[in-house]
Amino acid sequence: MPNLTSTSEFLLLEFSDTRDLQILHFFVILAIYVTAVTGNLLIIIAVVLDHHLHTPMYFFLMNLAVTDLGSVSVMVPKAMANALLNTRSISYSGCVAQVFFHFLFSGSDFALLTIMAHDRCVAICRPLQYETIMHTGTCIRMAASAWIASILNATLNTGGTFAFTFCSNIINQFFCEVPQIIKLSCSDLYLIEIGILMFSCGLCGGCFIYVIITYMKIFATVLRMPSVQGRKKALSTCLPHLTVVSLLLFTGLFAYVKPPSNTSSEMNVICAVMYAILPPLLNPFIYSMRNKEIKTALLKLTGNLQLNIESEMPNLTSTSGFLLLGFSEVKELQILNFFVLLAVYLVAVTGNLLIIIAVVLDHNLHMPMYFFLMNLGILDLGSISVMLPKAMANYLMNSRFISYSGCMAQVFCLFFFVGADFAILTIMAHDRHIAICHPLQYETVMHEGACIQMAASAWISGLLYATLHTCGTFAITFCSNIINQFFCEVPQIIKLSCSDLYLIEIGILLFSCVLFGGCFIYIIITYMKIFATVLRMPSVNSRKKALSTCIPHLTVVSLLLFTGTFAYVRPPSNTSSELNVICAVMYAILPPLLNPFIYSIRNKEIKTALLKLTGFRHFPQRGSREILLAKLG
Repeated sequence: MPNLTSTSEFLLLEFSDTRDLQILHFFVILAIYVTAVTGNLLIIIAVVLDHHLHTPMYFFLMNLAVTDLGSVSVMVPKAMANALLNTRSISYSGCVAQVFFHFLFSGSDFALLTIMAHDRCVAICRPLQYETIMHTGTCIRMAASAWIASILNATLNTGGTFAFTFCSNIINQFFCEVPQIIKLSCSDLYLIEIGILMFSCGLCGGCFIYVIITYMKIFATVLRMPSVQGRKKALSTCLPHLTVVSLLLFTGLFAYVKPPSNTSSEMNVICAVMYAILPPLLNPFIYSMRNKEIKTALLKLTGNLQLNIESEMPNLTSTSGFLLLGFSEVKELQILNFFVLLAVYLVAVTGNLLIIIAVVLDHNLHMPMYFFLMNLGILDLGSISVMLPKAMANYLMNSRFISYSGCMAQVFCLFFFVGADFAILTIMAHDRHIAICHPLQYETVMHEGACIQMAASAWISGLLYATLHTCGTFAITFCSNIINQFFCEVPQIIKLSCSDLYLIEIGILLFSCVLFGGCFIYIIITYMKIFATVLRMPSVNSRKKALSTCIPHLTVVSLLLFTGTFAYVRPPSNTSSELNVICAVMYAILPPLLNPFIYSIRNKEIKTALLKLTGFRHFPQRGSREILLAKLG
């Protein structure tokens, strides 16, 4: 091995050599990251905006959320990018930054946990002196001392780590972890950093002992409380805190103090996940989601107020809201549903946003095909954002309520985005037909003005279509406010009608289905012409490539049309809730989720644009770049 002191990059640990598993790892890590970011951001926003939370306990909790947000953002985004782009590299400066910020946020995290234990000790053991001891100035000085101490600790550890020379650039971890970097040392200077690490671990151990002593005092006070409920509440707050502190300390100590022998990569990764990812992920739930004040603040923040259900339903024409379908009454299953929907939503949003940004910024994609694809990405982004955020909020807040105006907005926006979406899909079929069947006339027919007019007509038709349906739906009177769907779906709203006016909306729905059917027939005829042209191509590879583009398009169009038609045209009988939900998922969620992958991720030009956009140009050797491009082609 040559001396690599001046190396420009390091190679991180791969989770897998298999491309499919890399993509799976990307989505798993994405779900974890977004959950952690969402939880901590909600805590920060709630504490900042709600004056009832302007107390020492929540001030430190907000600081803890900031450190957790920073901690999980140091390594996870880079790991996701490497998994998605099939690369292992990280620049030297990027590795230095990871080490510094990892020590900064982890150190301040542990310091704040220690301060929070002190705060609880004063509040429970000396409640009469609490305001005197934990006044605003003291709280600010404590938080500032935690951050300053962490900056000094991070500077010390970063300087000690990168002061020695390296004999290799292969790090046996998915981020720049100091114990794994020390293994690459060519000199005895690494002993300096080991000494610094031992000193840091001693400080953490001292903080942990202080936390233990503090909680012994808290437990002694709690056990003298006369109220059983009071004791249970205090203990249920303390034990999770001790659990997180212990988890953070012991797994971190194991990773940083264990002998630098060749332990397995799996064990290294497990330890890293337990001390670097689990605490930022779990802290918002342990300290906040079961807290009454935080819960109230989040309800105020999102505007979700629980509706009291009356036993007898009067005419609800002027009702203030509706009750949506709940997947489960069990709180744990509601939380599970929240995380599943969150993962689906973030994957869809990420995919469509990447396509939009790539098309806007890369001049090589400024052509009709990608212009319509960008419009499709915007519509899919809007479509999936109409219902999922509200559904997620209801599951998280244990609520089923949606306001009357909110329900009307859902109906309008859903018809607007879905109608325009189907129109854009029809236009895209027309674009492919001209490109393949009449290539010499393509630039004349699909010029810039024609493309803008086509896209504008799709958006305007979606707007008119949504206005017609929204007016037809909410012109009727309602005898109930319970909608048998997780969002405001028109067929389920029509079932609540008290008059025959619902027949007007049914007529509009049937007319809409005829229009959609006409568009679908046009798409079928268009693709028949495309297939006829493709089959006359002399090249087998060209035929396969053309067919592999057309068949997914037809699949998505068919899925959107048939499931939507089934949901909106079937007789208004009492079909099962499960069937209603499945249909809704298939026509309203699956297309926005799958479209970025079907139309873009396997597209060479889009892939190149995304690589330029993110700046990741490093790929493994052995011709993997050529293999990847060949697969995409």
